[in-house]
Formats: sequence, C-alpha cells, structure tokens
Amino acid sequence: MADLNVSEPNITTSKDPLIGKQLGDYRITSRLASGGMARVYKGMDYKLQRPAAIKVLDTHNVDLEATSTARFKREARAVAALEHPNIIPIYQYGEDESEGVYFLAMKLVKGHDLADELRRLKRSKDKLMPIDRALKIMTQVASALDYAHSQDIIHRDVKPSNILIDKDDHATLTDMGLVLRVSAETTMGTAFGTPRYIAPEQATSSDKAVPQSDIYSYAVILYEILTGQTPFDGGTPMEIALAHISEPAPSPRTVNPGIPLVVERELMRALDKDPAKRHKSATQLIEAVKRGYNTPAASALSIAEPLNEEATLALAPAADLPAIEIENKSRRLPVPMLLLVAVALLIAGAFIVNGLADMTGGQAAADGAPVLLIYDESTFTFINEGDYDLNVQDLKFIRGVDDNVDDFSGDRIPRDVLPSGQNCFQIILNNTTPTVPPQCNPISQHRHGQEMLSNPLRVHWRAETETSTRVKTFEVRYKGQLLARCDTIERGGFGECRLNWPEVPPTPEA
Repeated sequence: MADLNVSEPNITTSKDPLIGKQLGDYRITSRLASGGMARVYKGMDYKLQRPAAIKVLDTHNVDLEATSTARFKREARAVAALEHPNIIPIYQYGEDESEGVYFLAMKLVKGHDLADELRRLKRSKDKLMPIDRALKIMTQVASALDYAHSQDIIHRDVKPSNILIDKDDHATLTDMGLVLRVSAETTMGTAFGTPRYIAPEQATSSDKAVPQSDIYSYAVILYEILTGQTPFDGGTPMEIALAHISEPAPSPRTVNPGIPLVVERELMRALDKDPAKRHKSATQLIEAVKRGYNTPAASALSIAEPLNEEATLALAPAADLPAIEIENKSRRLPVPMLLLVAVALLIAGAFIVNGLADMTGGQAAADGAPVLLIYDESTFTFINEGDYDLNVQDLKFIRGVDDNVDDFSGDRIPRDVLPSGQNCFQIILNNTTPTVPPQCNPISQHRHGQEMLSNPLRVHWRAETETSTRVKTFEVRYKGQLLARCDTIERGGFGECRLNWPEVPPTPEA
C-alpha cells in the first residue's frame, strides 16, 4: 500500500464526491492524501468535536476488491487491538453501502512524517539529524514495534513515511495496512513492502516475514538517519530488492566516518541476511546504538569526526560486540543465495506492483525538489514545493504515444523557470473557471501565468480521447527521464500525483 500520511491536510477540493459526505460518525471535510488502494481524508465528529483521519478503501479495481477489503478489515481488527502511545489509535471502522466504501477512522496527527524530515535535512546545510534527537525518535519507534511483535503482529512496511512526528518529536507508527498476524495469516508467493526498506526474506515472499524482518527495515532507517542514504539503491524496485537479497550492506562508516565502530557493528548485525543473527528486538538494537554514542569517548566527537580504531573498540565490552566481519568489497554469492535471487525474480511482477509507487509518483525520492500535480476536469496545476527554482523547458507530459497531439511540452510554458516557494503553473481549458489549489501562492500564481487549451479530448490528464479508447495513465518526463506515471481522470474526476524533480540546485558561490 502506498504512503498515506495521516497528518494535517494538504489537499482540499470540492470536486471529490466524498467531500461533505457522512461516514459513520464523521463528516468528510477535505482530502489529505491518496495512493495505492486507499485515500485518506480529514473528517470531523461534530458530536464529540473530534477530528480524525479517515482512510477509505478504493474498490474501483474489481480484480483486487475481495483481497483488498479482506486486508482492510484485517488492518482494522489488528490495529484496534493495539494500545500503545506510539501506535496510531483507531476510532471507528465501518462500511457505507450508499457510497460503496469501507472506511477506517483514526487519530489525526498534527505534524509530518520522518521521510519529509529526512528530505528537509538533506536540503539543509546540516544534512544529518542531531544524534540525540534521532535516538529519541527511534527509541519510540522501537517500543512500538516490540509491542506489536508481543501481540503477534508484524508490520511489514516499516519506513520513514510511516513514522509521524509532532512538534514535540513524539513519534507515531502508522499505516498498518500490511500487518500480518503471525499465528493466523500468511500471504503465499507475494512480496509486500517497500523496496528501499524491505528485508531479504520478505522480498521473496511475505509468508517468510518474521519480527526480525521489521527490525531489518528499522535498521535501514537508522542507517539512513546516520549516513543520509539507504544501504541499497537502483533504477527499479526489483533491482533494489535483489540488492537486499544478495549484496552485503555497505559499511556506514565509509559514508560517515564519524559513526562509532560499535554502532556500525550493531547496524551490520541488524542488516544480516539471516534473521536469526539479528537482534531479538528493536529496543535491543537501539539501546546498543545509544551505548555506542553515549560513552565518554564517543560523546566528545561530532557525528562527522572519525574515530580511531583503538578508541572505538574501547567503547563497549567484548560481549556487546557481535562477531561480524565487515567487508567493504562486494563478494561473489554462494549457490543458495543465487537460488534466492531466482525465487525473487519469479515474484518480480507482484513486488513491482507494490513497490513502484515509491520509485515514481507514489513517494518522492530522496534527492531533488518535491513536485505536486493536482488536476480536475478543467484545470491542471504543477506545484513546485521545493526550495529551489525549476527549469521546466525540458519537461513533457505524455499521454499514450510520445510526440502525439495529446502531449504537452514545457517549452509552451511562458517562462523557462518555475520559482520555488509553492509556485504554480496551470493549464486550463478555455471557457472554464480555473481551480486554484490552496498550496499555490496567490501572488506568484498570477505572476507566472497560465496556458489555455481548447479541446478537452486532447489534454494529457484526461482519460477520454477523440477515439473510443480510454487512456489510463500519462507520463511525466524530464530530459527523456521518466519521473512518474500518473492516473488520468474521467470527466468530473479529480487526480493528484507526487514526483521528485531530479535536478540538483546549483551550489551558491562562496
């Protein structure tokens, strides 16, 4: 399931048919996010004067409906049974026959997710989160995971975008849509999860997931916090998954020499391909990491300063150091591991379906500027949410075949550069009143201009064409590189798509 941040709203539209509807005790007031098989709205219980995040299952795909609704009900039962200060609480579950939807009401967290925080840090001069703050947040997440495991529940999609942070750095683990109750349910032959954070055994099949699979994903997040990058990267979800299965994790100290060797060894233990060799709990891992940083020798150093080998080995007794050899060079794989790779290839199709959202429009990549596309039947809005200007001349929206009459090229935009700071460019159908999303800066919106189109059957974001066919998606390309594949909409519909602009902003002159 794609990321569904249950924090304060960032999208409001009157075009969505559920806006203003009553689902259970909650009246829907705005839409927060959408992705995968579900959408998240803000709702209000006017009797109790309590806001909530309302997760609504999208059942338009008939082939997935039976499986999706079963998983949705399982999520409601599993999460409602959990009572922990760092796990999102469930208020209500229901089915609305008049609207044909299943919904889940949960606490609305006022804040942002850890993925947004890490992206912000990478764009800042600091680059990395202060260690004390990182340990505080990740200690809370460890407590939530260990509690869920004690209740025989595996999350299976632990990643930064599923960790919400409020203004006091209180962390909340959310999006339990992929939970698996160990004693009751399995999912044979399918890999659920997110490629950048998925455990090797889970990448082959979700029925192999164990609590240590969540600990592996948790360790990947720790690795990213401490180094600014995840251990494995690649051009496709399957490429990343195969790296988790077959490649040793790179030494984090090669990226950030300021990481104590003790901490590195704990991370490498948690990232072992064999679940049995990992820590017994997430708390055991984070406490070992805290010991590594909180000893006098380590605390005297900044995160960017290297430790010499003798000083680092003195930070903890030998019993605390797992017997793991850290190699920086890649190794040839033994035959059993190659067999695991072959198994992974067999289920590649299922995994790519679940992981592709993180590689394209479902979730922004780690680098670049975040871009949001919002569109209804008459207005298409391109929003620069980043903190640097975007040159849009090599941008292209493609519906169907490249270079046909439905495509829209960036060279048609009046100015070469779309400025930073919630600046918007809009494409509008003639003789219609444009819809201006609340994210747009009103002054810059008028300053940057608009492009008018006359034929609604020849616009890239609409499903209707001049023939009898319907086009389900359109592509967003920059200099020929695919940035995202977004859903088209029918007449009267509403769509949104997130992507990451690949350009790196120029370095300011000294």
